[in-house]
Amino acid sequence: MAEPVGRREASKQATRAALTAAAKRLFAERGYEATTVADIASAANVTHRTFYRYFDGKEDLAAGEYRAWLTVLQDAIAARPAGDPPLTAVQHAMAAAAAQAPLSPFADRPFAGLRQSGQRPLLRLEATIAGAIMTRSGAAGEAATGTGGGEFQAEVIARVAVAAFRSAVIRHRE
Repeated sequence: MAEPVGRREASKQATRAALTAAAKRLFAERGYEATTVADIASAANVTHRTFYRYFDGKEDLAAGEYRAWLTVLQDAIAARPAGDPPLTAVQHAMAAAAAQAPLSPFADRPFAGLRQSGQRPLLRLEATIAGAIMTRSGAAGEAATGTGGGEFQAEVIARVAVAAFRSAVIRHRE
């Protein structure tokens, strides 16, 4: 059973949600680069300083959205039927995860600002896909014990999937 949220925590959650919603709207309207932290704070009816209590910058805000999408993708891969070959499972899961996501506020630059957020976004995407394939196939135990080639196969499939994804994004931009 979930513990009830106090007023202070509820207020924090509401402020974070307002900042995120304002950023998404402004990114969609103006583009990522043309939107400033001050614009986001103003649209959320908070101060510039309050924005920085919740996020290190707009890059941090974008990175949080990306990490949330990775979790959706990982769950979608794991939920695919056991009979699906790994690459087919990834293909269908990526399509399902993309369909579940609202229109991206980063349509003009899908990975805008994510380079400063730690691990490079495409490497993080590869690792997420490979991990989900390993979990789905039960090969995680093989990787831990050093038996079988499941880990290498999952990494190769993940890299192929990311290359296809990048190609689709590039084609879409053109």
